[in-house]
Amino acid sequence: MTTYELFAVQRDTNRLKSLYLELANHESFNPYKSDQIIDVPKQRGGKSFEEWYTKERERLLREIECYKKKIQKDREEIDRFIEDAPYPECDIIRFRVVNGLDWEEIGDTLYMDRRTAARRFTAYIKKTMMPTMPANSVI
Repeated sequence: MTTYELFAVQRDTNRLKSLYLELANHESFNPYKSDQIIDVPKQRGGKSFEEWYTKERERLLREIECYKKKIQKDREEIDRFIEDAPYPECDIIRFRVVNGLDWEEIGDTLYMDRRTAARRFTAYIKKTMMPTMPANSVI
């Protein structure tokens, strides 16, 4: 497992949050408000507003379900990785990767300095991991 794969839960969670925000904005959209200018054609062979609205909502809901499943799969892989880690490192990894806490909060929770928690995390990751980025994403 690479560090890129290790932080997949955080990336997917952030994407899921942005999809929920996009869905909320989509559902609160009112094309009939006077202060909004829209480029929706008025039935001249183009899509009607209802058709566009429904397709966009369905697309967002499909993406949300896809990311929920992806987060579950990534979480299972990370849990398997964390099981092999020794005591303080397993908690540090869980707090940092899964819960998204910063080093101050991790240090306060584990009664250690934030730098100590960061060093232990980095040392364990370097000892057990491969390269930080997948080869196909380096351009």
